[in-house]
Amino acid sequence: MLSEREINFSYDYRMRCENCPASNLLSAESYHSLSGTGVTTCSSCGHDFNFGPRVIDVRDPEDEALDASKIPQLFWYHTTTDPEWPQALWELPEKELRHLRRTAQWPEEEIERHRRIYENQALHVGTYEAAIESMLRRINEQGDRGSVFYLYRVRLRTDLRIAPNWRDENQEQAAKITRMDLAAEEWDGLRYLNAYESMGSISLALVRTAIESTQRIRLPISGQVGPPSDALMANIRSYRQRVQDIRATSADRPPSALDELRRRAAERQGTTLHTPFPPEIHVVLKEMEDYLSDQYLAEVSPVVRSDFLRAVGRPTAMSDDEAYGKWLKEFRDMAILLTRAGDVLKALDDQPLQEVGTG
Repeated sequence: MLSEREINFSYDYRMRCENCPASNLLSAESYHSLSGTGVTTCSSCGHDFNFGPRVIDVRDPEDEALDASKIPQLFWYHTTTDPEWPQALWELPEKELRHLRRTAQWPEEEIERHRRIYENQALHVGTYEAAIESMLRRINEQGDRGSVFYLYRVRLRTDLRIAPNWRDENQEQAAKITRMDLAAEEWDGLRYLNAYESMGSISLALVRTAIESTQRIRLPISGQVGPPSDALMANIRSYRQRVQDIRATSADRPPSALDELRRRAAERQGTTLHTPFPPEIHVVLKEMEDYLSDQYLAEVSPVVRSDFLRAVGRPTAMSDDEAYGKWLKEFRDMAILLTRAGDVLKALDDQPLQEVGTG
């Protein structure tokens, strides 16, 4: 029987002091509010030090994954846009090859080195939280907004050869380790401290044959949440009406001196001037976003909530009823992944096991 670790997105952090070996607890609220300065005071030596991913420490000293022998006894997770993960062959896309040859103008030997590393990357799995946060990061940073994502639950072979010591992702190669690197050490996988998704958790880099089977669902899962309340919909309509009122009022305002300067500059350049929307609109949209967050993400840490909001986005000043409805549905469906993980796991339970095999 495999173990499912506790899932929550309200976790705090631990940071290693740069002046002494102490591990310092830092609440998610403090991390979020101090992120502009990045400085905290060590509880041991009393000196200030810069906190952040670079000095992240193991979040849970009791994490079962710190014991190499327990790795096969745990469920692991992965999110990807690939409906056939983990594929036996992974080829560098021809489009990227053309880009490297024509635009980047890489020499062939460098392209071959890049291709070899790309096509032999180790597979990565982590905690449920790390998998969901990885999806949010890809949407934010890698142009995957609108892509179809899949969540995989992974079972590992029981006879794995796991490297005895875990790595700190900030100090040793982990995220870009290859199957060749693992094979050279005769390991099926190694553990590393994740400094990017679910910071402070333990993730794994694996060869494909380390995976026994997977279960897969498409994200987000629909039909898990009932219709929004009348009160919530009334509030959303109120926010939208405020946006429309501001737009109507601003259209009647005479142009400011700055607007006139911008108009003349556009005329000289032969371009069309797009009048920016009043900043009051963005204030209202932010209020609406915060309101919805309080309704659906109340137990989620402010750090993860911020990542979630950037991934989901918000309506614009020009959004119509259809766009508002689509945004609201996506917001509510995606929030389930963070607040009702038990329902997500039940959906996975209903999926058949896909044997990975040794190919």
